[in-house]
Amino acid sequence: MDGFLNVLKPKGITSHDAVLQVRRVFKQERVGHLGTLDPMAVGVLPMALGCYTRLSEYLLNEDKEYLTEFVFGVATDTCDLDGRITSRVECDHLTAADVTKLLAKYTGSIKQNPPAYSAVHVKGRRLHELARRGIKVEAPARDVKVHEFRLLSWKPGPHPRGIFRLGVGRGTYVRSLARDLGNDLGCGAAVSYLLRTRVGNFTLRDAVPLGSIGQTRVHPRGQSRAHTPRRTTGDMQGLIPVHTLPSRSLRNLLSDPYAVLSAFPLFEIKRDSLTSVVWGRPLNAGDFADPAKVRDWLKQVTVDTPDKQRVFFGTYPDPVSGRHEVACVLSAVTAQDKSCRIKYEKVLVQEE
Repeated sequence: MDGFLNVLKPKGITSHDAVLQVRRVFKQERVGHLGTLDPMAVGVLPMALGCYTRLSEYLLNEDKEYLTEFVFGVATDTCDLDGRITSRVECDHLTAADVTKLLAKYTGSIKQNPPAYSAVHVKGRRLHELARRGIKVEAPARDVKVHEFRLLSWKPGPHPRGIFRLGVGRGTYVRSLARDLGNDLGCGAAVSYLLRTRVGNFTLRDAVPLGSIGQTRVHPRGQSRAHTPRRTTGDMQGLIPVHTLPSRSLRNLLSDPYAVLSAFPLFEIKRDSLTSVVWGRPLNAGDFADPAKVRDWLKQVTVDTPDKQRVFFGTYPDPVSGRHEVACVLSAVTAQDKSCRIKYEKVLVQEE
């Protein structure tokens, strides 16, 4: 079974654990996630299944959104409350205004050092592997983007807590933001809760709880309700919606590729032309259901067009499900005569 799956990951398991469960349920070895979530984090964990794993590279750069809680006056070796506490100070003098005036410093294009416990590679080893062996290595600062960093609520006290909304680009660590903000305030800070609400076009509203995949339980009135992760306690309680799913096939849990890949042009390939795709034969505009639309798009592509805009997807309607599937990834190439030609990047559809 091939496609994209929008998983709601519960707290306490790794992203790889979630992938293993999906592999078992779908009986599909080729499953990969589209962006790691820490064990303490919950929320959107998109996955690609089957031949769609070959499209992962086109989705890894998508922006992400989070709701997160920071606790101030506490610092840990992992930059979250799952780690060993390295310092604890009372900071009941801290106010929401003190925090808010620093947020602009961490918005936009910034330099950021990944946490010691992270999957970043340094000299061929992951940082978390070195940290667990007691080897202290500081990863070089990286360029990351923070589109939004906003304080939503504030709870004063000896160890104040703030809830933030974050919109970030690829490679941004929320734990590093907590650490650096706490250091600037002179008291330290750590992530106490992290909920990912969006990855590209994958949203929390449409996420399927991991526990509901492959199983449902019947309630007294005959309605079928998916098992959902236990609600959290504390200030973030109630932020994860309870999903109710009817009994349905695993196939229906997969996201529509048209919705997932909406940032890219998608053109339907004629059924008769699928054989050409399978064999990698050259395609032209006449092989598509709307040749004029393809020609118009090719005319807009120039040598200076960004790579993402030069790539497009050839799709076809599945005769059984009626759903559009991705047959191939194509790109527009400018020839010497300055005309645009179609070139294969990947072929996904197989000969039946």
